[in-house]
Order: sequence, then structure tokens, then C-alpha cells
Amino acid sequence: MSKHKIQNRIEYIAFRIALALLKLLPAEVAKEVLKGLFFLGGYGLGIRKNVAVKQLNKVYPEKSRQEKAKIIKKLYRNMALSVYESYLQDDDTLYRNIRIEGREHIEDALSLQRGVIFATAHYGNWEAARVLPKAGIPFSGIAKPQRNNLFDNYTNAIRERCGMRIINMKRGLRDVVHELKENRIVAILIDQNAGNSGLVIDFLGFPASHWKGVAKLSLRYKVPIVPSFARRAEDDKIQFEFFPPILHEELEDREENYKIVLTEVDKILEKQIHKHPEQWFWVHLRWKHSYDMLA
Repeated sequence: MSKHKIQNRIEYIAFRIALALLKLLPAEVAKEVLKGLFFLGGYGLGIRKNVAVKQLNKVYPEKSRQEKAKIIKKLYRNMALSVYESYLQDDDTLYRNIRIEGREHIEDALSLQRGVIFATAHYGNWEAARVLPKAGIPFSGIAKPQRNNLFDNYTNAIRERCGMRIINMKRGLRDVVHELKENRIVAILIDQNAGNSGLVIDFLGFPASHWKGVAKLSLRYKVPIVPSFARRAEDDKIQFEFFPPILHEELEDREENYKIVLTEVDKILEKQIHKHPEQWFWVHLRWKHSYDMLA
């Protein structure tokens, strides 16, 4: 067995042992343990805290240090609860703890029989979307394979339990088009850094590299885009918020038009972030390759 496989197995066994121990605890106690661990690792030991602080300083220079600290503390709390919901909470309980707002926008988009693109983001608990098929929403998601294939397989098995389909990011366009032709919904994270190959557009006031896929699919196949976010509400339920479809049938599948579509989608996400900044994943390097946010 290679050194890489041994490392993967050790990590996976440790992960499963940790889950097993947490499952022995009452639900509320397990949540408090996770919140404590994330607060200690994130806010206490500073894991990725520096990234969040510097990016918040750039985007919200007018906010006080105390306001930004509150945002970061709530972010780590949300991360802890999202881990609990993803790996420890059963599907029926998670489903009972979601609310859906804007269902009519999904129905309008699906009525065109072209499939639908959910333009979503690292916001709230986006992983909770795995239970949407229980609500009759034919949902598929694009997932990037993780370094540890054992962890990856375990996570994907959880995602698929309620009927969600996983599209391997490496397989690309072919599988996505197949899902759309079946009039299914394909979720794509729109706030991923696309590196040097992306389209650079301002995001929250600073140049950010965007993947073109959402705009390209929509314009090439005339597929409606429904901006979709899974906000953690004040009572800790997951509020799925779906917005009116974006569809530009008059625009050709050309790069100069991708900017029009992506900017329109970005504006909706930006508005949600400004309303609830603690919901967005400030610890990931959104502006890498396009603007040195950490300078």
C-alpha cells in the first residue's frame, strides 16, 4: 500500500471514530462540542481567521473591529452546525428543519423543459440541499473530488441518500448537459475562484476570477438560471431562498455576453451577502489570482 493510501486510511479512520464518539452524545451536546471546536480552531487558534479578517477589512472598511469579529464568530458557529447537519443529523430531521421560499420560481423555470441551473454559493449551509429531492425538487450537484477518496466516497453517499445526483466536476460538460436534458436542476457554485482561465469581474467591489460555466450553459442551451441560497435563519432552520429565473434568449453564446449574465447573478449574491454577511464563507480565497486581497 502506498504512503498516500496509508495516509488517507488513517485520516478516514480518525474521522469515523470522531463521528462515532459524537453520535454517542445527545444532539444538543454534540452541537455544542462542535461549536466549541470550531471556535477554538478558527477564532482561538486562528485557522483561516487571518483570511476572513483581511477580506472583511477590504469589503467593509466602515465596520468596526467588533462588528467584524461578530461576523467571524457567527461564521465559525455556522460551519460547526453545518458539519453536524451534514454528518450527524438524519435526513428526515434535516428535512423537517428546512423552509422553502420562492418555490414558484423553480416551477416556472422547470416548465420550460430545458432543465434549470441553480446558481448558488458558499453561503449558509449549502450542503443541506441534499434533502431537496424529498420536496419533489429533482436536484443534481457538481462536486469536486477530494484528495482523500475514502472521505469523498463517504460524503457523496450521504449526499445521494435522498435522491440527489452527484456530477463529478472532472467529467465536465457532458454529464451536466445530460442532467439538463432530463429537465433536472443542476447546482453550480458561482463564488469559486476560477484562476487564470476565468473571466475577471468585480465581486463585492474587487476583481475576482469567475468560472464561465453558468453563463455559457445558459446562453448555449437557453437554460434558465435560478439564484438559490440556503440561509441559516435566526432559529437555526435552513431557509432555502429561490429567486426569479434569469434567461437571456436574445443573447448569443459569446464571451462578451458571459459578463452580462455573471454580473446579473453576482448582484443577487452580493445583495444577500450585504444583508447577512455572517452567512458567506469569508475563509476561502475568493479573490486569489485576480486581486491580492491579503496584501
